[in-house]
Amino acid sequence: MNLSKQILKKQFKDQTERLGEMIQKMGKVSTQFSYIRGGYFVVSILVLYLIAQTGSDGIFFTSLLALTGGFIYLIARHKRITDHKDRLSFLKEIKEQHIARMELDWEKLPDYQFSDDLKSHPFADDLHIVGDYSLHHLMDTSIYPKSSERLSSWLLNEAPDQKEIENRQKLIADLIPLSGFRDRIQVQAFMTQKEISDKDWSMDKLLRWMKNPKEVNFLIPLLILSTLSIANIVLLITAIGGLTGPWVLITFLTYLGYYNFNSDKIAELFEAGYQIDKQMSRFGKILVYIEQFSFPANSSLKDFFTSLKDQQVSPSAYLKRASRLAGAASLQANQVLWPLVNMVIPWDLFFSMKMEKLKKELAPKLEEWLDDFYELEALNSIANFAYLNPDSTFPEITNNDEILFKAEKLGHPLIKDEERVSNDFIIKEDKDLFLITGSNMAGKSTFLRTVGINLAMAFSGAPVQAKSLNTNLFRLFTSINVKDSLEGGLSHFYAEVRRLRRLLNELDSNHKIPLFFFVDEIFKGTNNRERFQGSTAFLKHVAGKNGIGMVSTHDLELASLEKEIPQLSNWHFSETIEGGKMSFSYKIKSGPCPTTNALKIMELEGLPVE
Repeated sequence: MNLSKQILKKQFKDQTERLGEMIQKMGKVSTQFSYIRGGYFVVSILVLYLIAQTGSDGIFFTSLLALTGGFIYLIARHKRITDHKDRLSFLKEIKEQHIARMELDWEKLPDYQFSDDLKSHPFADDLHIVGDYSLHHLMDTSIYPKSSERLSSWLLNEAPDQKEIENRQKLIADLIPLSGFRDRIQVQAFMTQKEISDKDWSMDKLLRWMKNPKEVNFLIPLLILSTLSIANIVLLITAIGGLTGPWVLITFLTYLGYYNFNSDKIAELFEAGYQIDKQMSRFGKILVYIEQFSFPANSSLKDFFTSLKDQQVSPSAYLKRASRLAGAASLQANQVLWPLVNMVIPWDLFFSMKMEKLKKELAPKLEEWLDDFYELEALNSIANFAYLNPDSTFPEITNNDEILFKAEKLGHPLIKDEERVSNDFIIKEDKDLFLITGSNMAGKSTFLRTVGINLAMAFSGAPVQAKSLNTNLFRLFTSINVKDSLEGGLSHFYAEVRRLRRLLNELDSNHKIPLFFFVDEIFKGTNNRERFQGSTAFLKHVAGKNGIGMVSTHDLELASLEKEIPQLSNWHFSETIEGGKMSFSYKIKSGPCPTTNALKIMELEGLPVE
């Protein structure tokens, strides 16, 4: 672990200790408030009992209101304390997770869930992009599932776009130093999810409801009911004054009948008002924080969050409108006042019309805000990864006809720092097929995965585990960890054959982006003679196609193909044996492997060797 990473790790440990002390103090304060609330309640009951003995109803009800108000204040104050304690606790978890991510301590990372079946994906499984102990598992700090899906879609991109990659790199680069901003977003998102009950809608459900407004004509019923309401009031006043007869009964019954006829238009008002207020007040806190955050003047994030910075249609402005509508809709919860008010004026109908108008206005804006937020959480995940790995670097996406790929100190991000071995590698235009030979456990498979996973990271917009990386755009395809299928009736060999058939189809396609493919232990599921013949035919077929290939094998005889295939070059990994112990450098070297170690491994483990 380099020095800057050690310093960062030390800072996180210090922060977790301080946060632990603060959480302990807040816990004591919360306990004190629990006692205060209990004592206040008991004293209030005694006070009310004594006041009730005086026989004064006015004093009793005044005291009841005052004491109830005081109790509500204590509840609200206590909730603020517990919420603050929860925020500190989650922030402490975040700092602990930072350390776990730096140390690849998977057991201390959040539970990982990824349900998509990606068995047929060109490289997801072989390069450990998703799944337990994967790159996505390591990177993902998202609270919202859609943000996590956004991150995985970037890492699994099958057709990268240079402009998108470069734009994403700028945003991530500007987010990296904003560690406090990222932590605050994560904490606030956690708090919004923590408070959700089974009755609450999700933000996506709220958005779907908003995008499906009722096609209802509110105006004519509202005008008729408003006219009848005014008539009711005027006729009631004149009837009381003796100026008119009981005509008010006719207009009032007409009003009630017509209101009842239009009751379907107000059916969703209370539930809609409740859900908009709940979800917007929770999620809106995140949006308002972003809206009010001051990004540096030259930051690309200012342009990215344009939709949140417009004062006329900002989240805070819509939050106020939604809160007012929710307050009006909540009248339905008062079974005494609600019917009385609606008997006099068409309250529910008016606010149902306002609610439908808000839905139409807010739906496209909420959709844009949600999309920006999902994007931000995914960007934050990558920025956090870069922040925790200061030795990583942004690759340069090139369009070079001479040097197609050049990496300096390229390492695997899922190998611990103290165990990782880095390699330099360069690919020029005259060579597009690399045959990698070597002994067992020497590092062939790991090297293929190292190049592949770093390319996947590069094409997602993320920094890579290298001192430097320059690469053209490529589509990725792997045949590394091919599995047989008992359910599908496929042997390992047949599964590999089908996988390689797909690879050839991709190579033969007229796609504008060339393919970078990785094949590990080609045709290892069959006998030596057929494996050699099949491998020879395969290598001759793929050479010179629209792509670059790395193929590993134990068959040293295949190294002779360098004389027959101009595009092919030999590379290898080797080992040394000293004092009866085998050691590996994991450094790639040019040329075919000069040695094998299978018999030596058998001998060292006590198996008979002739």
